[in-house]
Order: sequence, then C-alpha cells, then structure tokens
Amino acid sequence: MGKGILLFIIISIYLFRTVILKTKKRDTKFLWVSFFIFCIPFEFGKALNTPKLNDIAGTVQPIYIISLCIGLIIAVLPYAKRRFINYSFNLNNWINAFCVLLIISFLNPYNSFYTGTWVLAIFFLSNILFFKLLSSFLTKADVVNGLFDGLMWLAYSQFFLALCFPVLGISAVTKLFHESAEIWATRLDTRSGAVGFFNHPGRLALFMVIASSFFLSTYLYNFKRKASAICLGICILTLFLTYSRTSYLALIITLSTCYYIDKNAHKNIFSMSNILKFVVPTVLVLVYLIVYSPLSALFLQSDSSDQYDNRMVHWLMAFNIFETSPYIGVGLNAHLSYISQHLGIVSQVTMDDFFSVNPIHNIHLIILSEIGILGILLWVYFLFGNIFKAKKEIKEGHNEVFSLTLIGLFVAYIIYGLTGWAPFSTAILPIFLFITFFSIKYRDQ
Repeated sequence: MGKGILLFIIISIYLFRTVILKTKKRDTKFLWVSFFIFCIPFEFGKALNTPKLNDIAGTVQPIYIISLCIGLIIAVLPYAKRRFINYSFNLNNWINAFCVLLIISFLNPYNSFYTGTWVLAIFFLSNILFFKLLSSFLTKADVVNGLFDGLMWLAYSQFFLALCFPVLGISAVTKLFHESAEIWATRLDTRSGAVGFFNHPGRLALFMVIASSFFLSTYLYNFKRKASAICLGICILTLFLTYSRTSYLALIITLSTCYYIDKNAHKNIFSMSNILKFVVPTVLVLVYLIVYSPLSALFLQSDSSDQYDNRMVHWLMAFNIFETSPYIGVGLNAHLSYISQHLGIVSQVTMDDFFSVNPIHNIHLIILSEIGILGILLWVYFLFGNIFKAKKEIKEGHNEVFSLTLIGLFVAYIIYGLTGWAPFSTAILPIFLFITFFSIKYRDQ
C-alpha cells in the first residue's frame, strides 16, 4: 500500500473521530497525541534526496526527509501558546547535552559523513519542537489520554495482524506497510514472526514491551484499569507471536522491574534482601523460559548460535572503532560510514559484507563507537539518573504513570539494546523521545 494513501486513510479516520467527539461536546485535543503515536511505526515522510550506494551513516538513514513530525509542527502552530518559546535549561539538561554532542560530532575530525549527523539532528530537534508545541496547549491529562488512545489502537491492530501472520499464515499482510517486512517476517526463512505495522519482528516486539510497561503503569495506578489489563494482555500475546528471543527476556525483566519498584518505591532497592527478592524469582523465570519451557528450542537451537556469533563480530568491530577515537568517537550517526571507509575493521574479524552495511547490534556499543567515553558516561548517567529520579517520584506519589513508564522504557532499552539496534531506529526513537520528554516535563510540577 502506498504511504500517501495510508496516511490519507489514517487522517480521515482521525478527522471522523474528531467530528463524532465534537458532536458529543467532548474534548478532542488528546487526538493530536494519539495520531502521532499511532503513526510512528509507518515512518511517514517525503525524501528530498536519494543517497548514493556508498552513502551509509548509522541507525538513521542519510536521507533528508519532510517527516510527518515536521508536518505536525506546522499543523499545531495555530493552537500553540506563546509559553512554548520559554526554555528551561534545568528541565532540559538531557536535550542540552545531546545538542552539545551534536556540536562535538560536527567538529570531530574522525566524522567522515556529516550528512548522517545532520539528518539525526533534524530528526531529534523536530520531535522535541513538536513535543514543546504540544505541551503549550495540552494538559497532562490530555497527554496521558492521547498516549493511552494511540497505544490502545496500535495494540488492537498489531494483534489482529499477528493473528493473520504467522498464526493464519496470511503472508500478504506482511508487505502492506513496508516492502522489506515480508522478508524479515520469516527471518530470511529461518523462523516466522509477526511484524504488524513494522518492517521487522524485533521492532514490533520492542514496541510491545514499551507499550506493556505503559499499560502496566496505568493498571497499577487505576487509570482505565479494565482497558489497561486488556491492552496489557494483547501486547504480551502480540509480542509472543513475534518470536523475538531478546524481547521475551526484555519483557520479563521490564515488567518485573516496574512491578517491583511500584511495590517497593519507599524501600532501598539495593539492599541485599530486596535484591534477592527481585533477582531470584526473575532469574528462575528466565532459566525456565530458556532451558525448560516449550520455547527453549528458540534460544538453544534454531539459528541462535549463528546470531550469537554475529553479535560477537559486531562487538569486536565496535571496540576496534573505539580504539581509533576513544574519547569522542567517530560522530553521531556516522559509525557505518567510518567502517565503509576503513574496511580493515571488518576484515579483522570477518569477510562477510553484512557487517559493513548493518549497524552494530548493540546500542550501548554504538554510543561508545560514535561518541566515545564522553558519550557512554553521559548515557549511563542519563539512564540510571532518571530511573532513580522516577523512583523518587513514585515514592512521593507524584507523576506515577509517566515515572513508572519511564523506568520500563529505560530498562527495555538497556536489555534489548545489548543485542540489537532497533531502539535507535526511526520506528522506535519517537516513542522513546516522547515518553522521556513528558516524564521529565511533569516531574516536580
């Protein structure tokens, strides 16, 4: 299906919903958020350039795009209030830090492809500007309702598509939204898995992990409790049908962490007794899943050994890049370009061309490669610093839904990011930026 036709259909549906709600004299502002969230998997945008065959950057393709986000910025401008211009450096330290890293990347002598960095900068800043505009005329309730609505309809639709394939074997649904999805839905004929609106089972699975953490949060804090329970169950079932090994592990650890922190927010989670209460049950569940459950063959047989070997190759490549520029890396969204111009990095560990054109399958090592020690230290501080701040918010009974969702999001990124680069893809990054932005915005308010 053409992206233009698909976007027209989605806009028409949301306009119809707006009219219906208006006739019932109900607020419709939350639909701005819902529409944005629902459209994330499709990666809508109009390309302004065609990259050359040897133009590769990192996790974000080096293509200048008039994205849906830019279109939405123009659309919401008439509704935005003047306070969106106000900028608090204290509340936006994470944005400030990323902008500094962008500047360092542009000045970095090891950055061999500035186009990749520019594309990432435009992607990041356009999303942040859109969120800033939304926050100027939406209340916190509007944002939560919009996020719930968008994720709910995504959960229903992804589950339906997952039933079509792989359950019913209707492979036609895998190529409706992305040309490459049909190939990846069968993992190059190694095993089948649901892709939904995405182009890879791993991306659908990670998105479902993130959505699950949100619906668990709304359930625990009595926000549309019944609908939250249904959506949580649907997300878990959909994730199961992706047959994504890493996502199974990420789901168990993420939901266990969220539930444990919710019930023990007032305690020191790093005391020995609390660590044992959390770690022992979680490890037992993981051991059962990997070794004794009906899914054990997925981890111990299938193509698992090949995939483990592939990760090791990627990791060795990352450390080779790190040795070249250990302090500031080779530039944001530029590690693949650097590899393409220094093929010796690949030839040291393998002769397979796959590794020279696919991002390193570990987002933490991508950061180490692209921004060096400086970047990895900021990344670790950003993740764990915000997890502790979110726990404090929960302890104080404030901003619980967003705080617990943020914890789930970050844990999912930490775990999934150890073996994949999907968290930094344009099909996942917007939901990461959205939850992070609004969770931090509503902190201490």
